[in-house]
Amino acid sequence: QSTTLTSMEGPLRLALLLSALAGLLLPEGSVFTGRELAHRVLRSRRANSVFEELKKGNLERECLEEVCSYEEAREVFEDDRKTVSRWHGVDGDQCENSPCQNQGTCRDGIGDYLCICTEGYEGKNCELFTRKLCSLDNGDCEQFCQEVQNSVVCSCAKGYTIGNDGKSCISTEMFPCGKVTGGRMRNERSAAQVTDSSETKTDSTTLAQEDLSPTKDSLSLYPNNTDVGMADNDGGRIVGGQDCKEGECPWQALLVNEDNKGFCGGTILNEHYILTAAHCLHEAKRFTVRVGERNLEKEEGNEMMHEVETVIKHSKFNTHTYDCDIAVLRLKTPITFRRNVAPACLPQKDWAEATLMTQKTGIVSGFGRTHEKGRQSSTLKMLTVPYVDRNTCKLSTGFTITQNMFCAGYNDKLEDTCQGDSGGPHVTRFQDTYYVTGIVSWGEGCARKGKFGIYTKVTNFLKWIEKSMRAKVPPRPETPVPATPAH
Repeated sequence: QSTTLTSMEGPLRLALLLSALAGLLLPEGSVFTGRELAHRVLRSRRANSVFEELKKGNLERECLEEVCSYEEAREVFEDDRKTVSRWHGVDGDQCENSPCQNQGTCRDGIGDYLCICTEGYEGKNCELFTRKLCSLDNGDCEQFCQEVQNSVVCSCAKGYTIGNDGKSCISTEMFPCGKVTGGRMRNERSAAQVTDSSETKTDSTTLAQEDLSPTKDSLSLYPNNTDVGMADNDGGRIVGGQDCKEGECPWQALLVNEDNKGFCGGTILNEHYILTAAHCLHEAKRFTVRVGERNLEKEEGNEMMHEVETVIKHSKFNTHTYDCDIAVLRLKTPITFRRNVAPACLPQKDWAEATLMTQKTGIVSGFGRTHEKGRQSSTLKMLTVPYVDRNTCKLSTGFTITQNMFCAGYNDKLEDTCQGDSGGPHVTRFQDTYYVTGIVSWGEGCARKGKFGIYTKVTNFLKWIEKSMRAKVPPRPETPVPATPAH
């Protein structure tokens, strides 16, 4: 049997050899494979091999054998421009699907994108709308800022024109409104404090016939009426404070009665008109207006006396609550502006309530009593008073605080307006310009602890003021009379 197996072994080996040779001769039987397949089958991967980081950068190793990062591709090219160019071909355009919303501009990055948002939007894809137009740095406007279709529109007070930059306000007048005419205001603060600015409907543009009252003998004929229905409330109200230096309070006016005594204040609006409190018209039968006064005991050369041609009192003035405590006086002769004599600016309503009345403080001035039962001040004084939160104000008094009033002053500091300051200016500074924001109206005593000064809210009456100043009352051409010092 072993002899038989041995005899068969030779022919079997021969058959196997012939079969192998036949396979080599046939085309489809090649023992060799393609490079790509051979590399995949036979070649070991070098990615993440030992000491890989010590090897020189290799594109095949870094980016073909494995998913590579930008930094790894940078190792190969050793050049930012070449890397970015190559990478964009591999990475693709991240902005292809327009991910940026609200007209944002997309910039392609490496594995990411950046949205450049239009003004008023923010977020990864500019998807978040932000109300930071005028509320952020006043929209870069020097004076008034208004938002129109999600963009900022700047404008200016009367007497100014908008600059070429669309932001600044330029005046060619020697004495534009709202500018001190010498030195700078002191005790100024500008931090924000949000206060109530509710809308009201008292800004009526209709003037009743009885509101427009020409005077006789160039003097007011409103009857003397001291019973104004507010017991223990001083109608006119500066305790403490500092003297107004040269040119610091140029918009101050003084109402002087027939005994040549100052009894109320006012604010110069322009060369023809004075703003004051309606209740002041009940405190004297006849009066004149004096401007340029700083010291009642001596003349400084800037004082001028003007007779009143017309008084316009708000038709809704309430003698019991002092609601709508506002009046406008038209002078017979125009004021000549000079050092110590210049107007304050009238603001825009919405802008004033959003920007001016959210400032921390305003400034009041006048010749009122230096303390509650003291004598009138002979020098013009000014006082920085904080705006007071509306709820705090209402809780401080038993009297009605209407929507046409606001509070200012100190809770426990002995500084306040006092009797004789009534009708005078409350102005608020914004970027070196001063705007009329209030009229000194009333208060409980002077500088009492826990009590504040109450002011007419001028922003509720801006249309009424403009209407009053457009009333057809022709001025009489006369030369203003030099002022005689008031007693």
